[in-house]
Amino acid sequence: MGTARRNLFFGAALLAASMNVEAQARDETTERLRLGSGFEIVIGESHLDPGGRLLEALATWVGAELGQPIPTLLPKLVFKPVGQVAALRLKQYASEIIQQHGRPDILSIYDSREKIIYLADTWSGATAADLSVLVHELVHHFQEAHQSKFECDAAHEAKAFELQEKWLRLFGRSLEEDFQIDPFTLLVRTSCGM
Repeated sequence: MGTARRNLFFGAALLAASMNVEAQARDETTERLRLGSGFEIVIGESHLDPGGRLLEALATWVGAELGQPIPTLLPKLVFKPVGQVAALRLKQYASEIIQQHGRPDILSIYDSREKIIYLADTWSGATAADLSVLVHELVHHFQEAHQSKFECDAAHEAKAFELQEKWLRLFGRSLEEDFQIDPFTLLVRTSCGM
């Protein structure tokens, strides 16, 4: 009886250890992402130079998802206080002033004339949500570089939100969870005439 109990305990310990290794491997897979550029993105680490290899890696991913080549020039990143980023957004899309009530702060905007992505100075790139903001704005850069045409301003947001959601899903997150953008709100924000 003692030997059987010892073997059972040893077997349970081995099973628990293998499950722990498997869970750890799964966590590392979720927290690290090597994109086509060869650059490894690690969630939980701030990115001191997001305009360098990180931007190139995200552009590689966006290009693959869109089935488009990466534009020759990538946008410049400029950091501003949240209020200034929101003011730039409302200046560019004055029709959104009424729609902004009750929305979370605007964290980024792409200026197609200057080829600049403005990011809130609170952005660190340490979370999947932070990186998804950059993915969203890179989609707009691709749209501009490839001269994509849209029925209205809201319609060009659909693909940007789609890829942002896809990026978040890689890490088990969502637009609703991280940005309080539920499916109905998303429909309103990406439909012409709403």
